[in-house]
Amino acid sequence: MPEFRILGPLEVRENGAPLELGGGKQRALLAVLLLQRGEAVSLDRLIDLVWGKQPPASAPNSVHIYVSRLRKLLGRNRLVTEEYGYRLVVDPDELDLERFQHLAAEGAELLRAGEAERAGDALRAALALWRGPPLSDLAYEPFAVEEAARLEELRLAALEDRIEADLARGRQRELVPELHQLVREHPLRERLRAQLMLALYRCGRQADALEVYRSGRRLLDEELGLEPDDALQRLEKAILNHDPSLEAPVASDAKRIALAHSTPEETQTAARRRRTSVRVEVTVPPDSIALIDPERSQVIGYVLVGRRPVAVSGGHGSVWVANADDGTVSRIDPDRREVIRTIGIGAPAIDLAVSPDAVWVANGSEGTISRIDPNADVVVETIDLRGSSELAWNPTYAVDAEGEAVWIAAGPHHVVRIDPATNEPAAIIDVGHVPVGVAFGEEALWVATVAERALRIEPQTNAATIEVAIGYPVALTAAEKAVWVSDSRGQVWCIDSDTAAVTQTIRVGRGLVGLCASDGAVWAANNADGTVVRIDPQAGQVVGLVALGHAPTDVASWEGTVWVSSQSERAI
Repeated sequence: MPEFRILGPLEVRENGAPLELGGGKQRALLAVLLLQRGEAVSLDRLIDLVWGKQPPASAPNSVHIYVSRLRKLLGRNRLVTEEYGYRLVVDPDELDLERFQHLAAEGAELLRAGEAERAGDALRAALALWRGPPLSDLAYEPFAVEEAARLEELRLAALEDRIEADLARGRQRELVPELHQLVREHPLRERLRAQLMLALYRCGRQADALEVYRSGRRLLDEELGLEPDDALQRLEKAILNHDPSLEAPVASDAKRIALAHSTPEETQTAARRRRTSVRVEVTVPPDSIALIDPERSQVIGYVLVGRRPVAVSGGHGSVWVANADDGTVSRIDPDRREVIRTIGIGAPAIDLAVSPDAVWVANGSEGTISRIDPNADVVVETIDLRGSSELAWNPTYAVDAEGEAVWIAAGPHHVVRIDPATNEPAAIIDVGHVPVGVAFGEEALWVATVAERALRIEPQTNAATIEVAIGYPVALTAAEKAVWVSDSRGQVWCIDSDTAAVTQTIRVGRGLVGLCASDGAVWAANNADGTVVRIDPQAGQVVGLVALGHAPTDVASWEGTVWVSSQSERAI
């Protein structure tokens, strides 16, 4: 049985040996008939495809000669004469393109069904059929440019599916070099860029993942005048928020072995079991704020808010909630336990802070800060930090505020100080690496960066004076005489704000996101297992666990109640 190959140079093999297919135009005619396999192609159409818009007068006779030669080579029954032209008869198993498309479709279907291992095997088999650029020996023939581009698009789609299957099996580390090369080769292909961002994030390289997004955004703007698509923007928001749905699955054999030999630590499965063992007093729906009685460590109610609430804070007689997906801020009356205002921000609100005369909202990938007047419940100023060449195209990650200043964690490695009297930057402080969060304590600003450091910045000089080694940070909060930081490995660190010494490291469990310190307690939201953890700061240990029934994202203590934002378990 002959084997026809077009996924690379055109080739026909019989009993394992290549056949001599003749000159360029004869080969081009065979390639056209293979691409139209099973269909009759008229003489006029063949001439147009093989010679282009200005064929020679001898073209019809040349076609008949080429067909005669190919019949001698392939067999008379292969090339059938139709009323107006010719049809090439090829069984699906005989053409590499047919086999590729079958395997690629099978892999895509298995991937959708969640069978990543089988999907990866099918897609690898499909991609193994490629021997180089399609029809590479016919690159200058009139029909080949468009057909080669179409075939290459099929290959890239299958390659992206294969990478998706590998990501689903927890193979992010081995994918990073390959994805870097692919993104260099196809810089405008957003799915590849998203896959590289996800792989980097799962390797603990959040800053690199965000830089891949920023460089892609710059390129799209410069080349096409476009913004990244919705999927890429949602992924960037999820990375900024340390969304637990981005965590790598425990799927590959290598990952299982690594876990089996690691120090005792809660896996995602163990976390789910622990969640089911904790009694849920009030089931908290997604996109809501849960109310916890701190004395009883019990849910006492909830308030529905906007889509995917990610940050919560109290002030001006209200509880304020940043909703990332619909770009709003919800204002809750704590006595009535209901939303009394929904304020449109027009941007992905990912963090907020309350100052004596305003509510400040960090708008993530927009690179802006919105100022809300709590007396009027409207945005009165939107400050675009991208006006500085140092900060162009970089997002705002987090915000904290006090009477004299507003502090913003911004890319690529800066903290911006805003003067609330003028709404203008008063200082741009280089902290060396991407800042994850900011928290103003009694006398200083504390910044957590992806370099696994907490920095103390003196407001009098806007300079970093102390650097403390910590785990990879997720959130931080300042309390009296202490700064608390949660990390990506499920630990909570306590730093003495006077001596900058780490006084406690408390293991809580993977999935920590929001963190707040109140009188006599530190509260940590665990998005992975749907709980809020209470820590005794004196004893340095977990003393309470409150199950919400859905995934918390942030926590704040206000007027004797703990307020927790809650989203669905998979936010993207």
